[in-house]
Amino acid sequence: MFRSLLQSMITLGLIVVFIVLAILNLWQQNNIETRQIKMQREQENAEIECVATGSTTDGEKTGPWSKYALALQDKNNLLELDDEEWIPENATRGGTLLAYLSSDPKGLNFLTQNGSDVSELQSYIGIQLMRRHFDEPDKIHPELAYSYSRSDDYLTYTFQIRDDIYWHKPTWDENDESKAWLFEGNTCREGHFVNGRCRVTAHDLEFMMDMMMNSQVAGAAPIRSYYSNLDYYTAINDFTFQVKFTKKTQSQDRIVRGVYPMPEYLYAYNEDGERYDDSVIGSKFEAHWYDPNTIGAGPYRFVTFDPGVKIVLERDPRYPLGGNAYKEILFQIIGEAQQRVRKMKNNDLHFTGLSPTQYRVEVVEGPETSPFKDGTFGSDEYWSHTYYYIGWNSESVFFNDKRVRNAMSHAFNADDLLQDVMMGMGKRCTGPMPVFLPYYDSSIPPIPYDLEKAKVLLEEAGWIDTNGDGIREKEIDGQKIDFEFSLTIFGSSKEYKTIGDIFKEDLQKVGVKLNVQPTEWSMLLKKVDSKEFDAVTLAWVSGPDVDFRQIWHSEQADKPQSSNYVSFRNKEADEIIEALEVEFDYDKRVELAHRFHKLVYDEQPYTFFYTRRSPFYWQKKLQGTKAQLVRPYLNVRAWYLSQ
Repeated sequence: MFRSLLQSMITLGLIVVFIVLAILNLWQQNNIETRQIKMQREQENAEIECVATGSTTDGEKTGPWSKYALALQDKNNLLELDDEEWIPENATRGGTLLAYLSSDPKGLNFLTQNGSDVSELQSYIGIQLMRRHFDEPDKIHPELAYSYSRSDDYLTYTFQIRDDIYWHKPTWDENDESKAWLFEGNTCREGHFVNGRCRVTAHDLEFMMDMMMNSQVAGAAPIRSYYSNLDYYTAINDFTFQVKFTKKTQSQDRIVRGVYPMPEYLYAYNEDGERYDDSVIGSKFEAHWYDPNTIGAGPYRFVTFDPGVKIVLERDPRYPLGGNAYKEILFQIIGEAQQRVRKMKNNDLHFTGLSPTQYRVEVVEGPETSPFKDGTFGSDEYWSHTYYYIGWNSESVFFNDKRVRNAMSHAFNADDLLQDVMMGMGKRCTGPMPVFLPYYDSSIPPIPYDLEKAKVLLEEAGWIDTNGDGIREKEIDGQKIDFEFSLTIFGSSKEYKTIGDIFKEDLQKVGVKLNVQPTEWSMLLKKVDSKEFDAVTLAWVSGPDVDFRQIWHSEQADKPQSSNYVSFRNKEADEIIEALEVEFDYDKRVELAHRFHKLVYDEQPYTFFYTRRSPFYWQKKLQGTKAQLVRPYLNVRAWYLSQ
C-alpha cells in the first residue's frame, strides 16, 4: 500500500513538474515572440525613418535614387529626377488621415475598373512606371522605372525597373491553410521571394499586358483600344521590359507610360495555387476569387473594404520612395455633401470639397462664423481637367437624329443653371475638352437657350403632337411612340436632381416628357456599360494633351464596356482622330482638334455643360496641402499631419 501511495505521489510530482515546465516553455515562447514583434516594429520604424530622412540604418546619408544615379544622368534616359520633395524632412510621420469617397467603388481591380474613385485608390496602393510632376504634368519622373528609352523611329520603348519594390502581403487570414501558398512564395518567380514577400519584376508588367490584351477581360476594353498598332511586349529579363509598335503615333509615349504591374503570382492562380489555363485565364481574371480585395506595391497597403462604410489603407514601411507620411488612411464612404460638412466641423474629416449647394450655404450666404468662411479651415481651389455633360444614347429611338439632340441642347438652360444651381463654379463648355486647353476652340459659342428653336428642330425631325395631349409622338416601324425618356443622374447629387427637375419643366414646354432617375453610382456605371439608358449625366477627365479615340472613334461604339457610351459614329470624326494620332506638329494638332471640336459641336452627341472650378478645404493640422493639375487632384501622398 505504501509503495502504491509512493508511486502515486511520484506520478503526481512528475505531472506538476511537466506542467511547470510547459508553463515556463509557453512563457519563454511568448517572451521570444514579444521580443520578435518588438524587433520587427523597431526595424519597421527604422525603415520608415530611413525612407523619411534618406539615410541607411547606419546613419549614412543616401537616397532612394543613389543606386541609379548614372542611369538617370544618361542623355538617352527620358526620365529625370526633379527637385520636388514629396514631403519635407522635418515633416511629422504618423497619424490617421481621415479622407472620403463619395460612393463605394464598383470594384477594386485596377485594370478592369477605371472610375475616378478606383484611380485615386490606385495612386496610393499601386505603383506606376513613372509619375507626373505636380505643377507641370508634361514632365515625367521615375517611380518603378529608373530608365525609359525610345528608339529613333519611335516604335520601341524600353524600361529598366528597380529591384527593391515588393508586392504587399495579401489581405487574407495567414492561418488559412488552404491559402498557405499565398504567403510561402510558391507562385513567385524563382529567386524573388524575399522576407515573406514577392518582388515586383518585369514579368508583372508583361502579365498586366497579357490581361489587358485578352479579349475575355471586358473591363480592359477602353485601355486596349489604344494598342491597335502593338507589335509585341516582353520581359527581356527580370528587370527589363520592352514594348514595340508597328506604327509611329503621337500618343504612344503617353500610352506606354501608363503600363503598370499586376501581381502575376496572385492573379494568374486559382484558390488552390494552381495556374489557370491560358484558355480561361482572362475570364478568371475578370471575376477573380480574390475580389473585392486588392493588392499593390505602392506606399500604402490595402487592409479592408467595408461597403457603404470605409476603406482602410496602412503604410508599407518597406516602400522606399516616400510619399507615405501617415500610418493609416481611412477613406469614409460619405455620399451626402451635408454629412461631409458635419464631419469637417466635428474634426472627423481632414479635408473636403463643397458641393455647389453647400458652397452657397456655408460661403456665399453663410454666417461670418462659418469655419469655411472665417479662416478656421485652410482653403484653395483648382480647375480640373474635366468637362460635364448630358450624354444622348444614339441607339435610342429618341436621340438617333442630330436635330433632336440639338433641340435638347437648346432646351437646356445651361447659363442660368451654371450660375443659379452650380453657383458659378465653372465656365461654359462647348466641346469634348476642358476650356483652358489650347486644343479647345474658344471661338465656338455655347448653344443658346431657345425653346422656340427646340420646337422647330423637333418638328423637322418628325416629332409632332398630333392628339393635343401635350406630348409629341412619332411613328417608328409602324408604331406610334410618345417622346417620353429617362435621364439617369448620380443619386447623391442634389444639384443634378435640381437641374433634372428644371430641365423637365422646360422640356414639357416643348412637348417632351422627361423622367429623372437618381441612381446609385455603381448601378449608374453598370447602366452606362451596358448602354441601358436614354440619357445620362456624367463627366470626363482629360489629360494635358488630347486623344479622342477612346470616347469618339466608331470602332469603340460596339465594344462592351467601352467609353463610347453613346455609340457615336462618324466617318469624318474617325479620320480626324486617326490624323491626330500621327501628327507631331503642335500647330497642326491644334488645327485638327479645332476641326474635331466643331464637328462634335454640330452633332451634339452630348449637351456640353461646363468645366468646373473646385474649391477645397482642410483642417489646419493637415500640412503641405495643394492641388495638382491631373487626377487625383487632391493627392494626399504629398501631405502630412502636424502634431
